[in-house]
Amino acid sequence: MINGGPERRVLVVDAGPHIQRLVSLLLGEGYGVDGAADATAALGRLSETPYDVVLVEEELPGTDGFDLLRQIKKMAPDLAVILTTAQATVKAAVRAMRLGAFDYIRKTVGADELRAAVNRAAEHGNLAREVRRLRSEIERARGLVELIGQSPPMRQLFSLVERVANSDATVLIVGESGTGKELLSRTIHRIGPRAEQPFVAFDCSALSPSLLEAELFGHEKGAFTGAGKARRGLFREAHRGTIFLDEIGDIAPSVQNKLLRVLQEREIKPVGGDQFVNIDVRVIAATNKDLKALVARGDFREDLYWRLAVVPIQVPPLRERKEDIPLLAAHILARRGGAAKTFAGAETRYPTRISANAMSRLTAYHWPGNIRELENELSRAEILCDGEEIRSDDLDLVGLSSSAPQGLAPDGASVAATIDAEAGRPLKRVVEEQTRAIERAAIQHALRVAGGSASRAAQLLGISRASIYNKIKEYDIAT
Repeated sequence: MINGGPERRVLVVDAGPHIQRLVSLLLGEGYGVDGAADATAALGRLSETPYDVVLVEEELPGTDGFDLLRQIKKMAPDLAVILTTAQATVKAAVRAMRLGAFDYIRKTVGADELRAAVNRAAEHGNLAREVRRLRSEIERARGLVELIGQSPPMRQLFSLVERVANSDATVLIVGESGTGKELLSRTIHRIGPRAEQPFVAFDCSALSPSLLEAELFGHEKGAFTGAGKARRGLFREAHRGTIFLDEIGDIAPSVQNKLLRVLQEREIKPVGGDQFVNIDVRVIAATNKDLKALVARGDFREDLYWRLAVVPIQVPPLRERKEDIPLLAAHILARRGGAAKTFAGAETRYPTRISANAMSRLTAYHWPGNIRELENELSRAEILCDGEEIRSDDLDLVGLSSSAPQGLAPDGASVAATIDAEAGRPLKRVVEEQTRAIERAAIQHALRVAGGSASRAAQLLGISRASIYNKIKEYDIAT
């Protein structure tokens, strides 16, 4: 015991069999001292026993203390390591500190000096672990706070996310565009055990199959035209962390095959390479498509689907949790509310609250674009609002019912009137024309919600960018 505290565990790594006994005698009571003659034995002991401090001799058989120091810090970043040497030099001391050693001392130090060095190292290690624990708790709390909502669907989602985050299982997030799937993936990473490691997000619909493969798995120099130098790839960038694959339903069959191997074998082969590379990555995928339907049509591998959907998470659309809209709206306004500087340097003010009538309109609306559309609408209202309160007239929801954009969901009476007006014409022709009219209206509405961005409008509608550009051209829609 040390001042009434628990015994401190010390590992002495030294080829000399008498050094462990000497260190134990010098430290005295309150210290449990074990020995290891080389790096292999030391790493074996560290994997089995929690130590407070490791004393590593600079010269070891088969390797040196600096290499072992590097391996220990990789294995246990917060473990305090003291490098010991027969002849200390400034150059070696600098190198030891750069590699993460807590201290660098001569093997000839006396009992008091050795005890003081070990105690300082142990306290430093304890403090580092406590800081990491507190940081993890803060990140965990912050991550869950960013998922805003008190509705029953969101409370169920929060509970599921907390359980899933603590595991290492592959997750498939399913939900409509704009529901916050990437935010959810970041939260799972942030409150999980890989929080200190990289988080890499990638949109799988952004590239052609060949470029997608090279982006994900890397490539060797000269693997294809334009490959002037080797690239590690996103999976290797995310090593020990998390990779988020958005729009997973859009990947081509050739990439599906390679992704399946990654999930099964945990290894990748760069394009143009002949060696597999082991990886340690948690995979979170997301889609706004019905992957089971794609599997049934033969457009998505069934075995890949089951590898991805180890833990499926369904994100509710905003229309199914309208009681959360006031909270979401307040959060959106709080991010920029109050005074701000314009580009020209003048001060302007943004609204900080929403009137009761405006909130009623927000909660009555159907929100086909979900949270992304709500953000867009409030951002527009913030700019056009004259005061510090967004009023009903500031909202651009004119012509839209509380359930769907006008013209996208005709009722029975309007359908009957259309059929009467088209009497004598083939029913198939009438249906085709009505379908085209609805499709055109939907694209126009999505473009307006997306602020004229065809790419964002495509995301809202759940179609590819190529499809929406073709439809814009086909219907001669002004953008």
